[in-house]
Amino acid sequence: MDLFLAQDDARRRAAGMFTLAMCLMAGVVAVVHLLVVLCVGGAISDAAVHRSVVGWTLPATIAVLLVGVVVRVYALRLGGSGIAEELGGRRLHPSTKEPGEMRLVGMVEELALSSGIPVPEVWLLEGENSINAFAAGHDPSSAVLGVTMGALERLSVEELRAVLLHEFSHILSGDMQMRFQMLVWVQGILFLTLAGRLMIASDAPNKAGFWGKTGASDHHKISGGRLPAKDDEGQSRSVIGLLLMVLGFVSGLFGRFLQAAISRDREFAADESSANALASVIPVANALRKIGGLPNRSWLENPTAPESGHLFFGASSIGIVSAFFPTHPALEDRIRRLNPEWNGDFLPSVVRKIELESVPRESLGSGDEGNLSAAAKAAAAIGARKREKLRAKEMALVTSVKTYPAANLDFLGLCMQPAQLLSSGVLKRTLKAAWLDLTHSTEGVKVLLVELLKAPINAKLDLGSASTSQMLLLMDLAMPMFRRLSVAEYFQLMKQCRREVVRPEAIDVVRFLLLQMVRRRIGISLGVREVSPVVFEELPSIWQEARVLISSLLRMGAPTQSGRSAAHLAAWSSLGYENPTPPLDDCSVVEIVDALEVCEQASPLLKKRLLVACGLAASYQGTIPEREMAIVRLCADVLGCPVPHLSTGKMEVQA
Repeated sequence: MDLFLAQDDARRRAAGMFTLAMCLMAGVVAVVHLLVVLCVGGAISDAAVHRSVVGWTLPATIAVLLVGVVVRVYALRLGGSGIAEELGGRRLHPSTKEPGEMRLVGMVEELALSSGIPVPEVWLLEGENSINAFAAGHDPSSAVLGVTMGALERLSVEELRAVLLHEFSHILSGDMQMRFQMLVWVQGILFLTLAGRLMIASDAPNKAGFWGKTGASDHHKISGGRLPAKDDEGQSRSVIGLLLMVLGFVSGLFGRFLQAAISRDREFAADESSANALASVIPVANALRKIGGLPNRSWLENPTAPESGHLFFGASSIGIVSAFFPTHPALEDRIRRLNPEWNGDFLPSVVRKIELESVPRESLGSGDEGNLSAAAKAAAAIGARKREKLRAKEMALVTSVKTYPAANLDFLGLCMQPAQLLSSGVLKRTLKAAWLDLTHSTEGVKVLLVELLKAPINAKLDLGSASTSQMLLLMDLAMPMFRRLSVAEYFQLMKQCRREVVRPEAIDVVRFLLLQMVRRRIGISLGVREVSPVVFEELPSIWQEARVLISSLLRMGAPTQSGRSAAHLAAWSSLGYENPTPPLDDCSVVEIVDALEVCEQASPLLKKRLLVACGLAASYQGTIPEREMAIVRLCADVLGCPVPHLSTGKMEVQA
């Protein structure tokens, strides 16, 4: 699956969803107006009645819908964490000591590093014994991954990894962002139901029943068959409130239909993406079969689950509405799509207790050895020596890699491949323990960022020996703790970085872009920066900015004039320009960042073309130096489309 193509498809679906939502809201406004006309005793054809009420029915209805949207936008301003809290989740700390949680957090870190996105926050739905998971957020920078306790305890390691890969596919393909936006519009429509309830409740103190304290017969006697004016007003308010509730419910059904219409087919694509990443359909198929083997399947007990049901790995609720408007394909269809030979049997699942001994030794902190038995300590010591030898070999391998094949740019934006899953684990194991410790606290990540940007770097931490790939990995791992900063701490940190580090005439371009990447990520996750909308669809709209980026990378790549000329021609040829304009003589890092901010508003497919051209501009004799490859990845992240780590060898594309 080409992620850029999938992101572009998701963007177009989101535009269609927005159009349908607007049409639905316009229809709701019109129906409410007609209901009010009928309730005041007018005829549908009476133009005078329409004119008398339209001045307040339209603004009032639109205001109610907008209030619903605004309330939801505010509740979800911090991204997926708002959804996780509503579902009763508990946020896991990156340095948790509970074995099951350690395994889950470590697995999410591994997959995030493989995909090239910042490590999402991990939330555990402790009160849910079914098997399910979800991803939610405005952007990969604000994404969270939630997992039910049933999934953690009942799935094997590979099955849990397959479920998480399914959710990562939604994050990378843009499905998550589209589905998250849907929550806002559905909430705006359902807010009519709440408004109706409030209207009925406002009349309740003066009414014992629908007709008031005295009853309908007494009112008939008092007023000669007509209610007093005050009671007429209250009755109309109650009737309108009841009709609003019904209208909100019916409109909510259309919202659920909208959810189902745009999410069902994406589940098949995410299942296939998970299977491709693991090079096997068995883990994800078995996870689905275990869901089918549970009495409560993937259904959640939390009452807010139906509203966000389209975010989950499996159907989160059961009922008449879910039966008519399912947000997910049937389990049987999903399993048969993966394994046509399936015989129809589901798998039983049992709760597994995860022991500390089963957690990899490198996941343990310095204070965890006392929790191990004597036999486990001895086994751990032997394993530790073997791992040290392996670590030394891995470190030698990673540090020896100085170039990347330019041919791998052909695979830019492909969903995670098995080779990438392996390389991320290798890279993480080459990170020093002191560096990893800094990623486990808010103070530590602030120190880590400042020290990485400083020149010279703190000798005590030895961050000067970190390769550019390791610097990127450290920032990915630090993201969960960065997201725990307050807004005031964020601005203070950025101010410190600018004061101590950002000197455009002297700073290294890698570190300058690293700061821009972190600034964007944290800003979006804290709600102080918006995700840029798509403005530019065609290359001529960003031609000057593309020229700045390509010219900058040309100067960093090929060491000879002939090499730069060849790279310049290759870069512009990939964009469709056979006779390109000569490159710019000099571009500052500030100009590079300004160009990236403009290009962030390009469509996903245009961003892919631009990144491939940047990679070709940095290439020399078919290879891309590691530092320049890191700059291309940093540019991609600043553009809002992080890409997986490219392999150092020939990447195999799964059929």
